[in-house]
Amino acid sequence: MEAAVTGVCAAGGLVLGAPLEFVAERVAARTSLAPPLRIERGRRALVLGASSAVVCGAFAARLGDDVVLSAYCVLALALVAMSAVDLERYLIPNRILYPAAGLVLPLFVVSSAVDHRWGSLARAAIAAGAAFAAFLVVHLAVPQGMGFGDVRLAGLLGFATGWLGLGHAFVGFFAAFVLGAALGLGVMAAGRGGRKTRIPFGPFLAAGAVVSVLWGSPISNALFHRGM
Repeated sequence: MEAAVTGVCAAGGLVLGAPLEFVAERVAARTSLAPPLRIERGRRALVLGASSAVVCGAFAARLGDDVVLSAYCVLALALVAMSAVDLERYLIPNRILYPAAGLVLPLFVVSSAVDHRWGSLARAAIAAGAAFAAFLVVHLAVPQGMGFGDVRLAGLLGFATGWLGLGHAFVGFFAAFVLGAALGLGVMAAGRGGRKTRIPFGPFLAAGAVVSVLWGSPISNALFHRGM
C-alpha cells in the first residue's frame, strides 16, 4: 500500500510539476495565468517536473497514507514553483504563496480534525508565529538582505514543519541557513561573488522544509538528545 501511495504521489508530482514552468513564467512576468494554446515543456519544465516528483514521492514514502500527506504534496508543488521564480526574479510571488496557503492550511486543519491531532495544530501555530516574527525582525534590521516575501514564506513553512513538531520546525530553518551559508561560502571561494552578492533565500527555505519533513526526527534527536 505504501509503495502504491509513493508511486501515485511521484507520478502526480511529475504530471503537475512540469506545467509549473508555465505558472512560474507567467507569475514572474506578472502576466495573465490563462493557459496558452500550447505549454512549452523545455529544460526547466523537465527540471520542475522531476523535482516535484522526487519531493512528492519522498513525502509519501515518509508519511505513508496519512491524510496529512495531501497538505504536504500541495506544499511541495508550491515550493517548487516559488523557488523557480525566486531563482530568476529574487522574489517570493504572492500569486503563488497566498493560494498555496489558502489550500495548505485548511488541509492541516482537516488532518488534525480527522485524527484528533489538535496538539499538532497548536504547535504548528506556535512555530508559524515564531518564524514569522523572527524573520520580520531580520527583514526590518536588514531589508536588503531579507525580503518580506521570505518573511511570509517562513510563516507558512513554520506552520507546515511545526505540525510535525517544534523540533522539526527548528531543523527546517537551521538547515535552510546552513545550506544558504554553504552556498555563499562556495560562491566566494570560487571567486564568483563577495559578501554582498545577492542570493535568493526562498529555495533554501524550501530545501530546509524538505529536510525537516524527511529527516526532522533523527536530526532533532541528535541535536537535543530527545524528540520534541
